[in-house]
Amino acid sequence: MLIAHNINPQSLSYRKAIRMMVFKEPREMCLGYTDQGTDGLGSGIGFATLIAQHMAAAIVRGLGNMEHFEELGILNKGIGRDRISDAACTILKPQLVSYTQQIAWRHGLSVTPHVVYGAVFDPIRQRFDESATADVLTNPLNGRPLILTPKQFLRDLPTLNDRAWFEHHEDEMLREDLSYEVLKKVRKTVIVDRARRRIESVRAWAKEREASEPQPYDESSDPEGVILWEPAANEFTAKNPISLHAPDSHDAFIAVVETIIAQFRLFIEMQGGWYLLWDGVKDKPEKAAQLALYGIARNYCEANGIVVSREVELGRGPVDFTFTNGYKQRAHLEAKKTHNGKFWNGLDAQLPSYMESDDVGLGWFLAVRYREGKQWDERDRELPDRVRAAAKSHGRDLRLAYVDARRPLSASKVRSS
Repeated sequence: MLIAHNINPQSLSYRKAIRMMVFKEPREMCLGYTDQGTDGLGSGIGFATLIAQHMAAAIVRGLGNMEHFEELGILNKGIGRDRISDAACTILKPQLVSYTQQIAWRHGLSVTPHVVYGAVFDPIRQRFDESATADVLTNPLNGRPLILTPKQFLRDLPTLNDRAWFEHHEDEMLREDLSYEVLKKVRKTVIVDRARRRIESVRAWAKEREASEPQPYDESSDPEGVILWEPAANEFTAKNPISLHAPDSHDAFIAVVETIIAQFRLFIEMQGGWYLLWDGVKDKPEKAAQLALYGIARNYCEANGIVVSREVELGRGPVDFTFTNGYKQRAHLEAKKTHNGKFWNGLDAQLPSYMESDDVGLGWFLAVRYREGKQWDERDRELPDRVRAAAKSHGRDLRLAYVDARRPLSASKVRSS
């Protein structure tokens, strides 16, 4: 390791290490973390310098032979899974280019020369070639290079991260005394401090995780709800076309959004779309419902002059959806599971703050119900009054949308009930 050779920031090996750790977003793979599209931010020279500093600090603490890059994220602030994914994909890119060419040859697919950053590592200059050309596939959506990744390598990230280590290895008494929610709220600075004082514990935990059999993401059940939504939404909208008038007024704009929400409700409640939101008897993460709605909304919006954007960053966090009709009409939509511990906060604070930040007067709060029971029946009854109260309190036009995503009873249970 160049930094282990000399941790002096002015040394040649240290400066060379920084240049090697400049990773651009590997957009050719359409993977990683980004709010929209596949471009992302990548890791520039400033971030490469930060990584080098953290590596030097880890070496000083005795972690001289780092086997997992993720260990840096446990021992330091500022290194998250987005940056780790940039690094991993860039380092593996030459091998993935070769894999793509093999798959293309096997299936008779055409490859085209593209400039691909990182397709070649220059051993003399010890850096990734920025202008290297590689024969790879062409992305039909944008004409850019497309690089394939073996399915068995795809999984939900992160595999190793600071919070997982903290929850696994913190004092037994602390885990018993504090609830899961309290542990989740522990600041990263506290976790980093504990990890730095227990480096051997971090290393032992990483080896323990490494010894377990890696499990690729299960595409068939799609437990995170990130794959199956698109073909299902495409099929539903194709079979259920709707005619919408171009929204040339505020009322018409509201009517279009209401119609799209109604179609989503039809999809989930009456057309079997509920299965996208469930992994067996366990409900999938909230983003599964958000993505299913996005699939329905995107298809209908494209035909009616409306742009729908998901997870738009507004400075106070990302709002789930933004609907826009040019610069004339805008609306926000926030979707929440009714059993989400922050359900009411989403209505009373989160959505209004996004609307205020973006100077938007119109918004929908979409409640998605999964659970049976009197507690949730009561929450359903409270919703209309709570939405009206929030609208009055914040001076915004807030509207309620509701979808019942409960798994339907089997025919035998319906007959016997």
